[in-house]
Amino acid sequence: MQHTTTQPRIAAITHQPVVKRSTFVIALAAFGVASILAGLTNFISTSIWLSKNPTPGLVPTSQIDVAFEITLGALIITSSAALAQGRMLAIWLYGASLLLDIFFNLAMGYPLNYLFIGFGVLMIWQITKYRENLRLA
Repeated sequence: MQHTTTQPRIAAITHQPVVKRSTFVIALAAFGVASILAGLTNFISTSIWLSKNPTPGLVPTSQIDVAFEITLGALIITSSAALAQGRMLAIWLYGASLLLDIFFNLAMGYPLNYLFIGFGVLMIWQITKYRENLRLA
């Protein structure tokens, strides 16, 4: 039996998650496209509502809602394009879209979209956390 005073070194194993910029770009682009599709749906709903046809399933929306949804979608897609180029401007644009959504909903008297706010804060946090891995400048 061997008597040794040295113990084998035990090191903690930590796994660094693999973070790809394309994952964030796809998520932002999908969210922007969904916002633009919501705007187009609102446009169709507004067109039907203005034509005085009875449509019990559609909620009356204003044209300002249409313009807002399409603008919000364009801002999110622009943020996605900036992230694809590796620019930190993406965080500012996406943060601006969050603030724009909050202020618009408050000004119009609509309830806040907590899902969009939660997803947005999580996305911004993850992008800033993995800034070095994403190679953002």
